[in-house]
Amino acid sequence: MSKYVGAGKKVFQFLTPKPKVNKTKLDKANSNLDIAIHKNKASKAKLNQTIFEMENKMPITFKGNKGKSESNKEAYKRIQGENTKTIKSMLDKVTENKKDGGRIGRKFGGGTDLRDIPAGKKYAGLKKLPKEVRNKMKFKKNGGKI
Repeated sequence: MSKYVGAGKKVFQFLTPKPKVNKTKLDKANSNLDIAIHKNKASKAKLNQTIFEMENKMPITFKGNKGKSESNKEAYKRIQGENTKTIKSMLDKVTENKKDGGRIGRKFGGGTDLRDIPAGKKYAGLKKLPKEVRNKMKFKKNGGKI
């Protein structure tokens, strides 16, 4: 690090905020008091806004929440249900016999001439395979083109 960068850091040191760490119980109590004062001011402002809206017959901005909050069990059940649906849709897509992307329909080139099955003991099993399988392997028994 050059000496100019270090000097620049010292000059602009006051601009970067430093975190406030409470070291004593008194500091912690003062911090909690400040937080409570700010919460009180905020709730008073909300109340004044609501009173103003009621007097002037305007729509209320801060409506009360009378609904029941979601418990941990309910949240777990909801998330499990969503996960089950997602996994099911993924499995359905995998098991669905549909090709996606790539060279669909062009895997074997199509329309090319098939080779004859070589003679010999080694290829005896190839002769017994179904016609479609042999065609995919580019071997023929009956016919010339796919």
